[in-house]
Amino acid sequence: MSSHFLCSFRPLCGNAAGRAAVTCGSLPPFIDGSCRREPDFQSSNPSISALCRSTKFAPRLWPGDSVAYITNQGIYGGEVGWALVAILNIVKRFESHEAAAEWYRTNGFAVPSNCMVPGNAPQPYHLTNQMPPAAVAAHIGSEADHERAVRLWDRTYARRASECGVFLACKADFLELWHPPVLRRSDLSAIFGRVPGTQNPPKITVEQFSALAHFACAAVEQHVTADAQ
Repeated sequence: MSSHFLCSFRPLCGNAAGRAAVTCGSLPPFIDGSCRREPDFQSSNPSISALCRSTKFAPRLWPGDSVAYITNQGIYGGEVGWALVAILNIVKRFESHEAAAEWYRTNGFAVPSNCMVPGNAPQPYHLTNQMPPAAVAAHIGSEADHERAVRLWDRTYARRASECGVFLACKADFLELWHPPVLRRSDLSAIFGRVPGTQNPPKITVEQFSALAHFACAAVEQHVTADAQ
């Protein structure tokens, strides 16, 4: 039986450095902000790995499961809340990044940013939110050696990939990287009865997942109507 989950991430547009990266690289503002996009929404088959949460999330996912991705709380489009960026359906599960890379290449797709295999380089520092883990930031200090910063940052992801190689290829049932709808506190309270925690992504009910999907569809319809006027 399939399961539904709610997960959060830090969007590139979430801080000043990330917004500068959006402008510099002509990037969608609501992709992940790290040197390994996790998840990678820009892939032909969006991908999820254990680079961010290690064993807390990716190993729990199987084909047929679905994940709704929201940002962390912030100000988006002038509204305070959580942007609903994607609803992904898991289509393939791999037990290693190497197996995942082979599948993407065999199907004519580029290897996703969060796939840790030789030849698949991390994002350059100036195209990230410049927020490496605290341990990496402490090593860097006030240095302006961006190549070293990315190398150390990427090393933490390589370690996590070696500890847990689960990799998921997905199909996007909803994906809005430019102007996603914003869930206000009242919206989350109406759906969940509270503002749910997402650090350890929770399973949510079919009804809660359907409410999020309806919220996304309503936003799409609103944008289509606005464009037609």
